Amino acid sequence: MIYCRHNCLMKKIHLMIICLLFCLDATSQQTASPDEVMQLTLPKGTEKLTKQQFNNDFSKRFSKTFVSDYHHYVYKKNGLLVYYLNIAVPAKMKKSLESDKKMIISLFGQLKTTVVDTSKIITVNNIRFLIIKFHENDDWYIRFSSDYDKGNKSINGFIEYKKTDDAEVSQYLHDLLQSMHFKDN
Repeated sequence: MIYCRHNCLMKKIHLMIICLLFCLDATSQQTASPDEVMQLTLPKGTEKLTKQQFNNDFSKRFSKTFVSDYHHYVYKKNGLLVYYLNIAVPAKMKKSLESDKKMIISLFGQLKTTVVDTSKIITVNNIRFLIIKFHENDDWYIRFSSDYDKGNKSINGFIEYKKTDDAEVSQYLHDLLQSMHFKDN
């Protein structure tokens, strides 16, 4: 009985984290295309994945993935799985990156299987990004999210990888963030 309660609580916490990570709720709106918020150039060698390719190539590689129907684009480069979405939120629901960082670290602290390795806020091309690197068992993740533009829009994404791809993922994230610019409203 105690195990069931603990297991159910853990599932609820995981679900809450997924929802909070993407700031998706009934009042948020997803933009029609990532190009409406952010201009970016994906690093060389990055290939777009179809749902079938994802299912064939990556769904079994990771024990848990955050890919969902909400993502406009899912890509791969070698062993890296990259996906992101752009969202618009009502002004009253905007949270600072510092607030998001504190909340996510607190939620992860309640999970025994998830370890946060680093969390930092950096500025690239005059855009602030929250970068959280965490792992669960042998699956590693980098979550990135930008500050909001004038239209209350931001970009959020994940890179999933294995520890052996650590050097490649660091360079990939650097190149990706360097290429990002908010479009003029």
